[in-house]
Amino acid sequence: MRVVVLGSAVLDHRIWAADWPPASGRTRATAFVEDLGGPGAVAAAAIARLGGSALFIGPRGDDAAGMRVASFLQDHRVETRYMTVVPAAKTAVSSIVIVPGGERFIFAYPGEGLGDDPGWVPMGALDGADAVLVDSRFPRAARGLAAAARARGIPVVMDLDADTPEAWALARTATHVIADEELARRIGGAETLLTRVHADGAWGGVTLGAVGVVHRGGRVPAFEVAARDTTGAGDVFHGAFALALAEGQNPEESLVFASAAAARRCETGRVPDRPAVDRLLAAVKPGGKPT
Repeated sequence: MRVVVLGSAVLDHRIWAADWPPASGRTRATAFVEDLGGPGAVAAAAIARLGGSALFIGPRGDDAAGMRVASFLQDHRVETRYMTVVPAAKTAVSSIVIVPGGERFIFAYPGEGLGDDPGWVPMGALDGADAVLVDSRFPRAARGLAAAARARGIPVVMDLDADTPEAWALARTATHVIADEELARRIGGAETLLTRVHADGAWGGVTLGAVGVVHRGGRVPAFEVAARDTTGAGDVFHGAFALALAEGQNPEESLVFASAAAARRCETGRVPDRPAVDRLLAAVKPGGKPT
């Protein structure tokens, strides 16, 4: 199945702190990794690792960080021919501190000069697509692609994490909107958010971390795993959800598959492959113990 992803790509620097909070100005780290970040880019990597075909659309700077991001995507077998290199722009970079227990603190530099330009979005990228995934980072650029996809009858999944007019305008072009807990809290709770999404004509869900994900039909509990790193778990979730829809699963089934993929990400700190997710689905019920 082929999924087109339009969103942001970030170069992540992740450090595991030995102690938290810091007791002094210098704190020992137990591990460090440079990795792929950004909602769209990580989701695309997840789609490819889970057995789908992923095409990534988005801008990067003409710099070393941008080249590194493109290399990470290619290593995951994500198509990057529509990744736009913006002259003199700076690629987004994040420094992430992971504390004992797996929780993380992100210090995000959004980059410079990348722009939200519909001009770098080729509609031909939709040819052969089985689903589209967009995030909130470039809502103007994504809106045309999402509208064109919906007109073709292609499912459009949106990763909604911003309460802006542009983000909500993009959400109205989507068929499936998955929002996060922080956004739900800002606008009055998950039920308020779901009501708004459904009023705009989309199916909706809200991710709640360890609690799972809620939708109008109920709740899918999270899979219980020992978390090493929760960074990017939501991004993996969105990619897995879009792939499952592309494969013909219904939204509720797609939530379970996506929850398992996100759990594997938390457990290992890596983008999971399909066998690892299938093993978890076979061995553990959401929110439960091994069967």
